[in-house]
Amino acid sequence: MLDHQQQLISVECSAAFLGAVDNVEVCILHIHDIRERQRLQRLQREFTATVSHELRTPLTAIAGSLGLINGGALGPVPEAMRGMLEIAQANSQRLQDLINDLLDMDKLLAGKMHFDLRAKLLWPLLEQAIAYNQPYAEQHQVVLQLTGQPVHCLVNVDEKRLAQVLANLLSNAAKFSPAGGLVQLSLQQQTSQVRVSVSDQGPGISADFKPLLFSKFSQADASDTRQKGGTGLGLVISKELVERMGGKIGFDSVEGHGCTFWFEIPIHSVLTRSATP
Repeated sequence: MLDHQQQLISVECSAAFLGAVDNVEVCILHIHDIRERQRLQRLQREFTATVSHELRTPLTAIAGSLGLINGGALGPVPEAMRGMLEIAQANSQRLQDLINDLLDMDKLLAGKMHFDLRAKLLWPLLEQAIAYNQPYAEQHQVVLQLTGQPVHCLVNVDEKRLAQVLANLLSNAAKFSPAGGLVQLSLQQQTSQVRVSVSDQGPGISADFKPLLFSKFSQADASDTRQKGGTGLGLVISKELVERMGGKIGFDSVEGHGCTFWFEIPIHSVLTRSATP
C-alpha cells in the first residue's frame, strides 16, 4: 500500500460479512498500519541479538574455566568444593544453551541462517547422533539406541543443522524419560522420503499442550521452578531447520504412554549395498 508520499507501507487487513440489509450484502473491511509493530519487533530482535552476543564471550570463558577446574587441570578438587563447582558448571552450560537458542532463533527469523545442503548418507549421521548425545542421556540414567536395519539412502541436508535437530529431539526424550528408560532412534524408508523417529518412555504430552508444542518458549511446565530446564525454543528451531531442508516434523503421543517425535525429509537417492561407501 502507498501513503501520500508514495512509499510502500505494511498493512494488515481483515474482513467480516455483517449480513444483508434491504437485499444489499454489507461487509466491513479493517485495514491496520503495522509499521510500528514491525519496528518494535525489529528493535526487540536487535536487542536480543546484541545482548546474547555480549554475554556469550564472558560466559564461554567462565564455563571453560569451570570445566578445567572440575576436570582436575589445576589439581584435585577438594571434596567440600566439588558439589558447588559442578552446580556452577551445569548452570553456565544452561545459560550457554539459552544464548545459542536465542541467536539461532534470531537468525532464522531474519533469514540469515546459512544452509549448506549436500547429499549425505543418513544412517551414519544417526549413528553419530547416538554417540554424541549418549553422555547427556547418561546424566539422566537413560540409554539411547539406534534400532532397525541400516537404510542405505542419501538425503539432501545440512549435516550440522541435521545434527542440531537430532540433538534437540534426543536430549528432550532423555530429559523426560524415567531413570532406567530407553530412547529409541529409528529410520523408516518410504516411497520418496524417509522418516526419522525418536521414541521415549516418558509421561507423554497432554491434550491441552499439544497445540502449543511448536510455539516459542512453550513448555508443559511453565512455572519458575521447572525441574527439566530448557528454553522452550528447541522444538521451534528444529521445526524451522527441518522445513528449510525440505521436510516436515510432527509427533504422536498418548498421555501417560510416552511420545514419538518424527521428521520426514525427501530421499535424494537410494544406494545398493555394494555401492554404499
